[in-house]
Amino acid sequence: MIEQTAVVTETTSDTAKVKVYRESTCGGCQAKSACGTSSFAKVLGNKFSVVSALNPIHAEPGDVVKIGMRESVMLQSAFLVYMFPLVMLFSGALVFNAANLWFALNLGQIPTIVGGLTGLAIAFVLIRKTMSRRHHDERYQPVILSKASLADMNRLQGEKSINFVKG
Repeated sequence: MIEQTAVVTETTSDTAKVKVYRESTCGGCQAKSACGTSSFAKVLGNKFSVVSALNPIHAEPGDVVKIGMRESVMLQSAFLVYMFPLVMLFSGALVFNAANLWFALNLGQIPTIVGGLTGLAIAFVLIRKTMSRRHHDERYQPVILSKASLADMNRLQGEKSINFVKG
């Protein structure tokens, strides 16, 4: 289970909107005080996303919670978003190129380009349909696991951005 700390912003009967802060990997690094990446993370501030999560523990707005999602869901989603379009791009290009050669159309690279773009467009349509079906399926939703520990709350509150204008 992949876990993340979040803050509940609003609740409904069985779900909650949570604000999930994107964490950099700088927190556990010994050299973060002398690192340029850490400085950029502080300047850019804490970015966050608001997501809907199942709320079996009945957390209230303002609660700092641990949310989780199964690794298999993350891997499937990553494959769907990153690899599937590439597979469809190459498949479309190969099919259209084979048709160009089979029918001896002698159109050069045009069918290969059109086939790749067609495969990519089909991939995006299929991804959109799949994601809209998954949006309402509880197996693919993050779940609030528990209220966060004191250490998690302190870490979440301790990540402040630096304002270089004021010094």
